[in-house]
Amino acid sequence: MRLTSVVCLAALVALQTACSPTTPLFVAQVTTGEVAEYKKLKNDRMTAAVEEEGDLLTYSAQAIRDGKSAEAERLYLSGYRNTHYGPEVRAIALYQIGLIYMSRYNDQRNDSKALEYFQRIDREFPGTAVASHADARILMMRQRAKEPVQKNARELLATWKPQLDLDLNKPSLDPDMTLLSRRAVLKDRVGEAEQLYRLAVSDPAIPADIKEKALYQLGLMYMAADNRHPDREKAIGYLRHLLVDYPNGDLANKAARHLDQALNQGAP
Repeated sequence: MRLTSVVCLAALVALQTACSPTTPLFVAQVTTGEVAEYKKLKNDRMTAAVEEEGDLLTYSAQAIRDGKSAEAERLYLSGYRNTHYGPEVRAIALYQIGLIYMSRYNDQRNDSKALEYFQRIDREFPGTAVASHADARILMMRQRAKEPVQKNARELLATWKPQLDLDLNKPSLDPDMTLLSRRAVLKDRVGEAEQLYRLAVSDPAIPADIKEKALYQLGLMYMAADNRHPDREKAIGYLRHLLVDYPNGDLANKAARHLDQALNQGAP
């Protein structure tokens, strides 16, 4: 179905925020203080997972936070099985599943399953950019397996401290930026995020609204105040691309405002 495809690809390119599931039964069984403690643990879990693995998309990080690994796996597999998408996009789906299951901050961590998905990328999508990323994660997992002490997610979170250079809620970041975009800007990995978003723009099977969102994120990243290597011309180019291709899109007005801002920055 088209709706399923749209939701899946939105997850693939980290452009659409997944709704947090409600847990009325759980909430009814704990006190207010325990609920607050649980929420903090979940937020810390997601931040820690993103700090450790910069390739996690927003939807993947939320799945780790909310204990929804299996649900995320099913959603990504629906994208992988859609042969209308190009090999890079389909490989990303398998790669994200592997990242979810290898995360040390995931209570549902499963290194064997993660390794299986990474090796599957090598078999089915050799030569893709994602395959080289998967190979690096395979080596990382083999090194981890040699560690004498294997702590679980809760034990790791008990001693975890946030990185000072990765405040994902930093006020200077545009509120419309995705988790992927925020981390890319703060960790000086905008070029890598650009490649991912450009996959969405170039793949003919990706729905128009996702392409529009990808162009918007590209513009936001390159004009971000926290970007160590901002590129005004690139930001202008991506925002203009959005407005030319999607003049009536949901993001047209926002893109126009940002474009005016970028143009005025260079005015004499």
